[in-house]
Amino acid sequence: MIWQQKLTGVSYNSDVQHAHVHLNDDVDEGRVGSVKWNDLLVHATAFPELKETAHGLVKIHLGYLPLESVLMPFEAYLRALVHQYWQGSIEQEDFLDQIEDHIKLIRNEDMKYNTCLTYDEAIYRNYENTYLPYGYMVRDRLSQFLGYVPQLEHSLIAELWMRDIMAEDTFQLPETIDPVDIRAMTLIKYREVLLRQGKAAADRSPLWA
Repeated sequence: MIWQQKLTGVSYNSDVQHAHVHLNDDVDEGRVGSVKWNDLLVHATAFPELKETAHGLVKIHLGYLPLESVLMPFEAYLRALVHQYWQGSIEQEDFLDQIEDHIKLIRNEDMKYNTCLTYDEAIYRNYENTYLPYGYMVRDRLSQFLGYVPQLEHSLIAELWMRDIMAEDTFQLPETIDPVDIRAMTLIKYREVLLRQGKAAADRSPLWA
């Protein structure tokens, strides 16, 4: 779909080491961060003792832990996979393949609001006028960890998001790579494939972490 809504802000959740773009209220799919009751019920009842194990697998494969509203619809299946593997019902190779495929679904869900082919001009104006002191810092940081300078059409949302995080008085990024950096680079890497090869290829693309 073509995303024409304006970027209105960013929030950071330090408990899950993750920030998420907030869109305005007219996003057709509903507000980012909303949780369905059915997902909440399954989340609470499906192998709750395996929650930390499932989260650990996501962190290992994805490099960061998404917001709970992104993770929750997929987490019960991850827990069930772990349970089946520990019970000897799944061979290790099959288990690892299924884990990677399922965590790709989580990655794709986290990327879904950044799948437009072009950005509204208002977002570029926001980029030119928002938290400018942090602009060079963000771009230098991303370029250092990526090993190249990303094209702005690939990194626009990631850079805006990181500028907002750097502007927070209560949080400071370390000198070493952080889950925030990994999510930003995941946004960039996914979008690179999206614009060059299409959404299906982006959804199949390797997990960057």
